[in-house]
Amino acid sequence: MIVRAYRALLAILLPSRFHDAFADDMVGVFSELARRRGARALFEELPGLIALAVRARRSDRTTRAHEVDSRLEENMLDSLTQDIRFAVRALLSAPAFSLVAILTLALGIGANSAIFSVVNGVLLRPLAFPDPERLVSVRQVEIVKGVSNTTTVSAVNLDDWRARRRMLVDIGGYFYIEGMSGTDLTGIGEPQRISTTFVSPGFWNTLGVAPEVGRVPRDEEMVRGANDKLVVLSHDFWQRQFGGERSVVGRRVTLGGDSYEIVGVMPPTFRFPAPDVQMYIPFSTIPDQSIPRIRPVRIMNVVARMKPGVTIAQASAEMNVITRGLAAEYEDDRNLGGAAVTPLRDSIVGKVRASLLVLLGAVGFVLIIAAVNLASLLLARATSRERELAIRVALGAGRSRVIRQLCTESMVLAIVGGVLGIGVAVLGKAGLLRLAAGQLPRAEEVGLDYRVVLFTAGLTIVTGVAFGLIPAIRASSPELQQSLREGSRGATSAAGGLRNALVVAEVALAVVLVVGAGLMTRSFVKLLQVDLGFKRDHRVVVNYSISTARHSTAAEMRDTYREMLNRVRQVPGVIAAGAVRDIPFRGDGETIGFMPPGVTRGADGELPRATLMFTSDGFFSTMGIPLVAGRDLSQQDRIGAPIALVVNEALAKKYFPDRSPIGQTITFGDTNHFAIVGVVGDVHQGTVDETPAPRIYASAYQIFRVKVNLVVRAQGDPQLMIKRIEDAVRAVDRQQTFTGAFTLDDAVGEAVARPRLLAVLLGLFGTMGLVLGALGIYGVLSYLVTQRTREIGVRVALGARASSVLGMIVWRGLRLAGLGVLVGIAAALALTRLMQGVLYGVTPTDPLTFVGVALTLLAVAAGASWIPAWRATKVDPLVALRAE
Repeated sequence: MIVRAYRALLAILLPSRFHDAFADDMVGVFSELARRRGARALFEELPGLIALAVRARRSDRTTRAHEVDSRLEENMLDSLTQDIRFAVRALLSAPAFSLVAILTLALGIGANSAIFSVVNGVLLRPLAFPDPERLVSVRQVEIVKGVSNTTTVSAVNLDDWRARRRMLVDIGGYFYIEGMSGTDLTGIGEPQRISTTFVSPGFWNTLGVAPEVGRVPRDEEMVRGANDKLVVLSHDFWQRQFGGERSVVGRRVTLGGDSYEIVGVMPPTFRFPAPDVQMYIPFSTIPDQSIPRIRPVRIMNVVARMKPGVTIAQASAEMNVITRGLAAEYEDDRNLGGAAVTPLRDSIVGKVRASLLVLLGAVGFVLIIAAVNLASLLLARATSRERELAIRVALGAGRSRVIRQLCTESMVLAIVGGVLGIGVAVLGKAGLLRLAAGQLPRAEEVGLDYRVVLFTAGLTIVTGVAFGLIPAIRASSPELQQSLREGSRGATSAAGGLRNALVVAEVALAVVLVVGAGLMTRSFVKLLQVDLGFKRDHRVVVNYSISTARHSTAAEMRDTYREMLNRVRQVPGVIAAGAVRDIPFRGDGETIGFMPPGVTRGADGELPRATLMFTSDGFFSTMGIPLVAGRDLSQQDRIGAPIALVVNEALAKKYFPDRSPIGQTITFGDTNHFAIVGVVGDVHQGTVDETPAPRIYASAYQIFRVKVNLVVRAQGDPQLMIKRIEDAVRAVDRQQTFTGAFTLDDAVGEAVARPRLLAVLLGLFGTMGLVLGALGIYGVLSYLVTQRTREIGVRVALGARASSVLGMIVWRGLRLAGLGVLVGIAAALALTRLMQGVLYGVTPTDPLTFVGVALTLLAVAAGASWIPAWRATKVDPLVALRAE
């Protein structure tokens, strides 16, 4: 009796699965207890049984929940697997459509990923320094006649900045000119010219990068009078020249004739300020006769590290106060109005930021056009599958189930396209870097890292949803049942409006893209048409410096300079030769204040400023720079003779507007009076798009500089002359090293490389947009012809002429394109203003470009419409009617 009661309690209290598993064993145990204790055993066991039941039911609920979740997951997984299988089968059943869609997506996603990889490496990736957000660049603000310009800093002012700063951890400077800074390395194999950067105290502490081997010079070692002949190697130079030997520290190298001790090697990630820098040398080792340490000589680039918590505005305020104090304190700094403090990353990549963002926007337009095109194609394809979808709905499939299936198909397309897009991105990135060689800062940091992979994955998902969702929703509309009842001619008209809207959007986007490409192309053409003021064909430049160690006196260096030039002129094939310190696009001379005749220093103490250049005789004729008036400089303009100057037309027009400058005297300082002997044409020295500034040319035989750009006009291919020219120079000094050699065509080509790159890429993207827009119009009209085959057949049977059918179809395409062009032009007028900073000689609203693009799009639309229209005229009315 008691045992039966216990069994009944178990059946009531315990969950069924627990009861089935353990009830018999529990009853067996209780029977033994009941035999020994009698009826009280039931009361004694009852609390424990209740507690056990509570725990068992709680555990049972948890187990059941897990089982439900597992079943749901299994069902969802099974359902997803089925959807994917069905999607793959559906896409394989239409291989042409699938292939076009996948290739379109691969190109669109890959192009976006390639451009983003560049943007990521150049603009987004943090600089390879500790706490890079605290690093800033500092320049002086110079105010001349009310016009403010930022300039580099004199070494003396830098010392003052460093001594007076409070909000900066440290501040340091470096002297480096891309492609021009270097020194001779001898004693290790063949003499060679290596790229160097001269750094000031505070430079290493500011950047905070620890060397890989050895140490960096201490601040007290980088001052005049100390043992400052110390050098730090770049990682690349260490590997190439010393095979990565760590024992290199303590060894000595000969630079410019002086012995330097190697104290350290920087890590491979340290490529500041440029990847080609091979050695870092204290600025204090530069003798005064090369670069005087005076305030007017402003050549130092300055970097600083802000203290934690200090903002750019606070640092700027402090540097402004310090700089204005220097202006009040020193006569040579009186035109300084403050300091410009900017994040170091902005100072490095600022020149290419606008171009990269324009490219990223343009390639984004390409992907949007591709997505719209695919959405249009999917919509047309879904319409042709209405009967299939209607049957599925009739068999019980809900609308969400149909949408999910169609979205799965679009996602399969997008994922395959995205995977292939990674490959396109790899190739595209490599091509971009080759195309932009030398034009991108931080190019060595561009790669496909996790950010690029995440960007590609996100782009794939967004694109898949964007082009798949709208057609899926439209295809799953309740009109499916009506379609089933009416047959294949059923509910297709409602989708027509959506397809037309997609075509209009596609054309509008293409207009914006092509207008951008057109503006950039016209801008580039304008740049190529600029008269640079010199001829560049058959001209080659060899760059080197006269060694101050091997030719110790100024007279000896001048004689060497003259002898080298004369030897080169005797080389067979040389038509003319001359020399200049700063060749166009590779240097900009020295800025100097002067007083024209009749002009006195103003109340503000400001002087007119011009750029002083140093040339040899024959330079102007070799370069093809026209002699406008007076005479050229000659070898008779030497030490002991009156210093002769040649000025350019910009200076002559500005300061001698109503008289000839020939014979006039201009004054440097208070006592140096020099005569103008000639006037030459203006030259674009710094950039192609600059306005030529006043320049003064002095004879290098009278005011000597060791750096030489030897220009040769040669017969035939100038590249073949380089070796002969170098041999002629070495005939005078057999240890002479060379910094580089290039043709003037190469120099000009590099000067326009960045706008050319932008024009090429925008042209490529514009072409892609144009082709995709044409395909969109063609696809929609082809589908329209197919859908209206019966109507067209009836028209033809009733006597309609082929020309009227042709006109009807083409007119429909032109109406869609025309509406898209109008919308696109309105959008372009708003967006192309963002290109203002990268255009030259063309306004962002250039009417010729806008009209040309509109006519081009309409012509392309007419062509894309004509093919399906022509096919429509070939419809046999009997066949069309019989088919229906």
